[in-house]
Amino acid sequence: MKTDKTSQLLWFIFLILGIWFSIETVNRTFYGFELVFCTAVIGLAAGFIIHKKRNTSELWDSFVDRRSFFRSQRRTTYMFFCLAVVGFSSSYILVGETVSINVEITDKRVSKGKSTSYILAIAPEDLGPLDLKVGEDFWISQSAGNILTIEVQENILGFYVVTDYSTANKAN
Repeated sequence: MKTDKTSQLLWFIFLILGIWFSIETVNRTFYGFELVFCTAVIGLAAGFIIHKKRNTSELWDSFVDRRSFFRSQRRTTYMFFCLAVVGFSSSYILVGETVSINVEITDKRVSKGKSTSYILAIAPEDLGPLDLKVGEDFWISQSAGNILTIEVQENILGFYVVTDYSTANKAN
C-alpha cells in the first residue's frame, strides 16, 4: 500500500511542534506536566475515534486510499496536533496582568542527560510546584532557601506561566 506523503509530512510537522510546545509548557507553566499528559491522552483518544480502519478488501488490491483525509491520518497525528495547539496556547497566549511573586527556592539540582539542565525547584503557595530551568551562571549564584522573584502571567487556559525570574532584592 502506498503511503501518502502529505500525511507523513503532517505527522512529522505536528510531531516536532507537539514535542517543542510540550517541553515549553512543562518548563514554564505551573501544573504543565499534568496539562501535557491530559492533552496527550485526549488527543490520542480523539485519534482512535476519528481514525477509520482501512477496508480489508482494499488493503491488497488497491494503491488508492479511499478514506477521507482526516480519517486516514495516523492516530498519533491527532495527539501531536492537540499537544501543539494546547502547548502554544499555554505558553504564548497570555491574558492576565504580570504579577511579581517572591518565592523560596526549595531545591537546587542538576539534571544530566543528553544536555545538562540547571533546575531550581519552587513552590508558591497559591500556584503549586514548578521545576524552573535556569542558566548555569544564575544557578551557581543561588542556593536552596534563597528568595527568588518570579513574574507570572495567566494564560488563556487559566494556568500561570513564569515569564521572568530574578534574585529578590535583599533590601526588602
